[in-house]
Amino acid sequence: MWGKGLINGMRISMRNLLRGPMTVKYPYEKLELPERARWAVRPKYFDDGSPKCTACLTCVRVCPDNILSLDVETREDKSKYIERFDYELGACMMCGLCVEACPFDAITMSHEYELAKTDPAGLKELLLGETEAATNARHREEKARLEGGEADD
Repeated sequence: MWGKGLINGMRISMRNLLRGPMTVKYPYEKLELPERARWAVRPKYFDDGSPKCTACLTCVRVCPDNILSLDVETREDKSKYIERFDYELGACMMCGLCVEACPFDAITMSHEYELAKTDPAGLKELLLGETEAATNARHREEKARLEGGEADD
């Protein structure tokens, strides 16, 4: 009876021995990450290069780690100007709640995973700075343009 366990253990060992290495020679080889992998927060832009952020502060309010900060100036004509949109990469748990909460689809979780820094000061990033915030009208125009383009396809 004791031989059955020994033979089974040798069978498993032999199967693993013949399988070959399972390691990846990083950084020369890189794994293909799944589409759902979440890493750092990044802003999204319109086709002309202007940011999609409307400075509504929804992402800042919903972040459980309080790692997003957005300094906004509201002008006399009620337009918004983004002075600074900061992101603390080192404190982010990459949950994606800020991305899910954004009503304008203005931020995304990037697929870059080589985020190590040698200097702790590099863990605080400026996402947007000194730029005009997008307006609701601009988002409506973009949505209408995309829906019109899909109807043509």
